[in-house]
Amino acid sequence: MRIALVHDRLCILGGAERVFQYMCQAFPDADIYTLAYDRSIALPYFASRSIRTTWLDPFVRSPLAFKLAFPIATRVMQAQRLKGYDLVLSSSTTVAKYVTVTDGTHVCYCYMPTRAIWQSDAYFNRKSITAQVFYRFQQHLQRRDYSASQRVDHFITLSEMSRQFIQQYYDREAEVIPCPIDLSVFYSAPKQNHYLLVSRLEHWKRVDYAIEAFNRLGLPLRIIGTGEEERRLRAMAKPNVAFLGAVDDETLAREYSQARAVVFTPYLEYGLIPLEANASGTPVICYGKGGVNETMIPLGSNGGDGATAVFFDEQTPESLIGAIRRFESVRFESAALMRHASRWGVPAFQERLRRSALAAVGARHGGGAPGGNGRARDSFRSRSRLQRA
Repeated sequence: MRIALVHDRLCILGGAERVFQYMCQAFPDADIYTLAYDRSIALPYFASRSIRTTWLDPFVRSPLAFKLAFPIATRVMQAQRLKGYDLVLSSSTTVAKYVTVTDGTHVCYCYMPTRAIWQSDAYFNRKSITAQVFYRFQQHLQRRDYSASQRVDHFITLSEMSRQFIQQYYDREAEVIPCPIDLSVFYSAPKQNHYLLVSRLEHWKRVDYAIEAFNRLGLPLRIIGTGEEERRLRAMAKPNVAFLGAVDDETLAREYSQARAVVFTPYLEYGLIPLEANASGTPVICYGKGGVNETMIPLGSNGGDGATAVFFDEQTPESLIGAIRRFESVRFESAALMRHASRWGVPAFQERLRRSALAAVGARHGGGAPGGNGRARDSFRSRSRLQRA
């Protein structure tokens, strides 16, 4: 069986890129395609594989360049005609699902319908140049994204929250297979007095209110990550907030293990960071909306037993400060947190993914893939009305 794997871009270090690595390891003989690949930034694993890129590669390696070129990038990916493959498995938050699969089965592991298109108000700083570009072309981009979704034979996604968005924006059903974490990487160590925040420094990740909260409290906060907002965030931070930049996996695991707690600020469909923290025996203080409700057990539920995190209800400094004070009044057991995280191991994910993808190939040849797109669908206009509701 000939298999191709496709990812949006291999130019950042994020959760989706780690999951794509696990996909590649599950299909070691597959060909790998992506819009662009920056070997100096991508996870080291990908240097061991042959990566096929597009002509747009040199021009879209930076996050800003990719966002500005996004309309072109969708067309470049659609022009990639993957012929002669029995299975094409795409790993997509943006453009991977656009590839043209001429005679095989296209299974898409869709983390989330593209935020910049469907949830632009939350994603962008409204005053930014990229926001103005997307707002001008938003309806056109929504039509193209919807059309691309209809060419996929079977969707898989990482959470119930994402499944609902795929149904809402794409009118497609999706199978839920949660993202994994590599349990062999993480370990517990004696805790120090500082807190840790791990995130790309982008507007929609909402690191800003965490910095403001720690500015007020004066508690030590260490931040791992880089991004477009880094200069602004550094400027607003007081000396008790330290920026560590990008770090290697060994340093990340050590920081997780030593932190008193990990702070998680965004509204996300999943969030691997809280699970990685738990795998390191470290509790989480997190915004309690979105996919964290599927992976974390908040303090106060189940009669207080088995909690892995303290939730807060609003993305404000005041709400986070209240959660930090509540966290400081309770105690978490590292061993219990690690047991909780052990449910999300890589081998189980890889086996479920293989079974699902191969079943989709068999179902297509047998007369319709799981969650297939053969039935009549509502017009894009009805999808657009639903999105605005």
